[in-house]
Amino acid sequence: MTVDDAAAIRRTVDRFIQAYNAGDLDRIQDIFHDDLIDMSAGASTRSGEAARQYFLSRVTEAHAKFKPTLEVTLEEITVAGDWAYGRGHLVVTLVPKRGGETTYIRQRFLEIWRRDSRGNWKLSRIMDNSEQP
Repeated sequence: MTVDDAAAIRRTVDRFIQAYNAGDLDRIQDIFHDDLIDMSAGASTRSGEAARQYFLSRVTEAHAKFKPTLEVTLEEITVAGDWAYGRGHLVVTLVPKRGGETTYIRQRFLEIWRRDSRGNWKLSRIMDNSEQP
């Protein structure tokens, strides 16, 4: 692993957080690898375009009803050649647009990253589960 690779993945995660908080679907999907597989908790496994669209629909739905704020803590990044994994936890704060109680989604995640043909790190596999406070 090189420090540069881990730093590049961290920068990509930071760009993702900014895009998510802004509801910018184009910037969000820019970090997905073509072979994306989404194994989100409580949902069927989806791959490729279906995984991409499922993820983006969840973001769209969150922004329609709430002002969401994503916070991510990356606890580990390990790089092995053109593949890497990241592990951590996240909190999504959902403030209802029409008033009401703020809710929080807390999850742990394991992500697999893959370097694309241009040398950019892209998210290839997503797996998460609920984290108890």
